[in-house]
Amino acid sequence: MTHKGILKSAGTIGGLTTISRICGYFRDASLAIVLGAGGSMDAFTIAFRLANLFRRLLGEGAMMAAFVPVFAEYRANHSSEELWKFVSKFFYTLALVLVGVVTLQMVFSPTIVSIMSPGFMKVAGKWELTVFLNRLMAPYLFFVGLAAVLMAVLNSMKSYAVSAANPIFFNLMVIFSAFTLAKAFDDPAVGIAIGVLFGGVLQMLVQVPAAWQKGMRFVPSISFRHPAIQRISTLMIPGMVGIGIYQINLLVDSIMGSLLPEGSVSAIYYSNRVVELVQGIFIVSFATVILTEMSRHAAQKNEREMKETLSFSLRMVSFVTIPASLGLAILAQPITQVLFQHGNFNATDTERTAFALVFYAIGIFFVAGARIVVQAFYAIQDTKTPVRCAFVSLVVNLIGNWLLMHPLKQGGIALATSLAAAVNFFQLLSIYQKRFGLIDWEMYKDSFVRILTQSIAMAFSCTIFLKLFHFEKQEHLLGQALALFGTIGISLLVYLAFAMILKSKELAAFSKVQPPAPSDADIQEAAAE
Repeated sequence: MTHKGILKSAGTIGGLTTISRICGYFRDASLAIVLGAGGSMDAFTIAFRLANLFRRLLGEGAMMAAFVPVFAEYRANHSSEELWKFVSKFFYTLALVLVGVVTLQMVFSPTIVSIMSPGFMKVAGKWELTVFLNRLMAPYLFFVGLAAVLMAVLNSMKSYAVSAANPIFFNLMVIFSAFTLAKAFDDPAVGIAIGVLFGGVLQMLVQVPAAWQKGMRFVPSISFRHPAIQRISTLMIPGMVGIGIYQINLLVDSIMGSLLPEGSVSAIYYSNRVVELVQGIFIVSFATVILTEMSRHAAQKNEREMKETLSFSLRMVSFVTIPASLGLAILAQPITQVLFQHGNFNATDTERTAFALVFYAIGIFFVAGARIVVQAFYAIQDTKTPVRCAFVSLVVNLIGNWLLMHPLKQGGIALATSLAAAVNFFQLLSIYQKRFGLIDWEMYKDSFVRILTQSIAMAFSCTIFLKLFHFEKQEHLLGQALALFGTIGISLLVYLAFAMILKSKELAAFSKVQPPAPSDADIQEAAAE
């Protein structure tokens, strides 16, 4: 796949991911309206974060990273019949494992919640609600884990549309539950938790027809001794530890936040969601395509192409994330106000969330860059190196949280996370270059100078136009939204204009990508999806 092909595939995922992230925003806005940033939202945040921790460990995180390279290798060396027998065995074997994990999560929920949110035990009813919500959402792992298998299969066969779209259904279900099911319970968080569970069911079901079309027949069979399944398991274990450490970093943020004034956990959650909204549109798409592409190069023992793909990816990530970081930091307050300050989410909540958002914005490039470099290690079936780097990152985050949370409150927690992400990125890149040689730093340096210049021009534009549009004087949401998005739109045009003036290679790469004319097979596939 050429650079143009990578961008086309990333664009396909990115378009659907954009819709998903917009739905994700409305999901979070629904939570802000219904739950605000108080005790119920704190409890829901911890319970949902625990559900996401297990999802990342056994779902699309470690499992995806281990499955895709093995699937590519198995597909190249075995018949189609043998391939789909292996996939079915893995699907049902993982299902059995997930049943066991869900059961353990429900049984030990009180212990888990006590460890993850010690501060909640000081508030009457808050710990009990968190335990109940955690148990209620535990089966979510079963459905989303199986959905991840289907996603991995489809991505491995370069069919990205369905798997990229399925989070949309999850978000819509949570939004629906926030305004319907939530009203049926004394605490609306219970109804929303039920929506999370049904959202997981939808994520699995919407991918079944596409997987069936590719050749998967879901023939029941369980095997812990199949060579490919054992290989995936071997790769998953360190991968689970690595991703677990990353998720533990997020949980550390929540634990420390639970020791701060009420609403701090919610502020951390909302600010992190804004960052993920920005990252997810492009970075998740790019990382998904890069894993598939690098796995193919690794299977062909083509180290030069792997390194070139990594270098290109880092330049493209810089082109997107550096201006995004500056923009978020400058516009943190108005962004938070427009997106969340409705219903039970008040001005104090906005101030707390925006303060954390500024410090989370600092780490956007490092989080994205680390995610890209990690894919290079996963492609060569090395899941141990990312674990070692993630462990160092965890230590940095723990120390940073302890030192910074007192003077900077939730802002200190966010800054510690950003610093830990930077340490992780530089470790991974250093180890990769020692093993495979330096990437093209001359080209990257040239790109970086241009990107930084473009970003500074954009930053001045953000400041100037926000004042020209009188954002602070707008009394209604519509006026605020128009002023904010007008500022963002004009500033984006300024960034692109400077990119054109400076003859940015990254902008040229984007501009060369034209959607291909659909073939008959594409039309049939689209109809099936």
